[in-house]
Amino acid sequence: MKVRYKKTNAKASVPEQAYDKDFCYDVKATSEEELAPGIWKYRIGLAFEIDRSVFQTIAVAVGDHSLILGADFSDSPLHLCIEFRPRSSVWETGMILSNCVGTVDELYRGEVSAVFYHLFKDRPRYKVGQKIGQICLVASLPMEFVEADKLSKTARGKKGYGSSGK
Repeated sequence: MKVRYKKTNAKASVPEQAYDKDFCYDVKATSEEELAPGIWKYRIGLAFEIDRSVFQTIAVAVGDHSLILGADFSDSPLHLCIEFRPRSSVWETGMILSNCVGTVDELYRGEVSAVFYHLFKDRPRYKVGQKIGQICLVASLPMEFVEADKLSKTARGKKGYGSSGK
């Protein structure tokens, strides 16, 4: 699916995949600002627009066969967004993305930024020009919430945190 972008900073670079089959695209910091002690805001210098108007052809491998799907997303009920996620190497920095995963809603047209907590001061934090996160396109279906007196039984039931063992 095509995603249009507008540079809001001359230092901005187009998001890139490190490998052809990567799920996400790396984004780099164009600025950094300390909002409070240990709280850093990084901008990526880009604003996005998801292009729903293009007819998409998607090839899906099913066993030894390929299935070609065509979809017109212009009037689709799908909700689309771009998710901003921390990089897997974020642990090296001692930084934590403040909201774990950021949602860039489809109709938002402002510059994308992210706020990190720098918890471990002995670890280096991100600098301008470095990869600070990754983005991907995500779709969800509309949900209709229906009140119920009871829910169906499952093997898991109400077992929550840690219920699957170690």
